[in-house]
Amino acid sequence: MTLRLPAEADDWAQAWRDRINDRDAFAEAAADFDATFLFEIQADDVYDGDPIRFLVTIGDGVCTDAHLVDGDADYEFALRGPYEAWAAMLQGDLDVSESVMNGTFDVTGNTMTLLRRQDAVAEMVGAAKGVDTEFEY
Repeated sequence: MTLRLPAEADDWAQAWRDRINDRDAFAEAAADFDATFLFEIQADDVYDGDPIRFLVTIGDGVCTDAHLVDGDADYEFALRGPYEAWAAMLQGDLDVSESVMNGTFDVTGNTMTLLRRQDAVAEMVGAAKGVDTEFEY
């Protein structure tokens, strides 16, 4: 089932959680890793709405929760970027690592931990790409 962003963002988050948990490589890469991530899609020239913020919680190789958040949230790591870049990344047209390095995406959190757990993060991004998504803008 195709989910539309941003209209069906909360359903999209649930589908993302399921895709993460379907990935054996994620379970292996995220073993003994407990963290909460904020993924934020920001307004840009294409999308001028409110930020779309997903809170994703992982614990010992399992995504225990993924949902849309409106206000403040507690998290250890964040990935923020413009709507157009998120759409390109999720469609496979933009590499997230290169986009972090060139400033398209902003990352916050303990860099050393992220580097050690880059395979887990890559699996989360890969799972997001696996959600059948239609971009409204």
